[in-house]
Amino acid sequence: MDIELTVKRLNKRQTNRANPLSDQKMDAETYYKITVFIPYVDYFITELENRFLAHSDIFKGFESLFSSNTILTEVEETSFKKLVEFYKPDVENLKILLVELKLWRLNLSRSSYTVSKSALQALIECDANLFPNIFILIKILCTLPVSTTTPERMFSSLKRIKTYLRNTMSEDRLNGLTMLAVHKNVHIDTEEIINEFAKKPRKLDFICWNYV
Repeated sequence: MDIELTVKRLNKRQTNRANPLSDQKMDAETYYKITVFIPYVDYFITELENRFLAHSDIFKGFESLFSSNTILTEVEETSFKKLVEFYKPDVENLKILLVELKLWRLNLSRSSYTVSKSALQALIECDANLFPNIFILIKILCTLPVSTTTPERMFSSLKRIKTYLRNTMSEDRLNGLTMLAVHKNVHIDTEEIINEFAKKPRKLDFICWNYV
């Protein structure tokens, strides 16, 4: 890039920039390592810990839903209580949930099927009328891996599609063009589209019929 890395002018006390060891002479690599690289790595590690490790104790309560042992251990009960407290607005009180959990695990022990290894399979086997709160917890577990990648791709495509020349576009046409721009890997059959358009009545035919 033909850019020479140099150390910026340093004062004894800086208010708008980082304060490296100004009393020692340092090269550009050491300066940017202290002021940019190390703070960035520290921030990145902190964000990963907050995202994946901060709620690890709470999410351990989901493990108790996939055990056929009718006796609830102390560790499982503690983690399940934390889980219930975290999702308290969506589920009922703890006493009802503990009873419902014991009945759910008793049902798993008596069932001829094996214990579900996935949340989707457990959601299919769980009866919402018999175990309403367990059903809600399993549904929450199924939705946790959902990311926001698709909505972000939609917003990025929307900037390219809805320009000032297409400002009067209808909502249905805009949604269709956005879906085509996002899901480019989906094969589209031209003959099928023509057949779908042929089934719909056209306004031109209606106008011509009135004139006749």
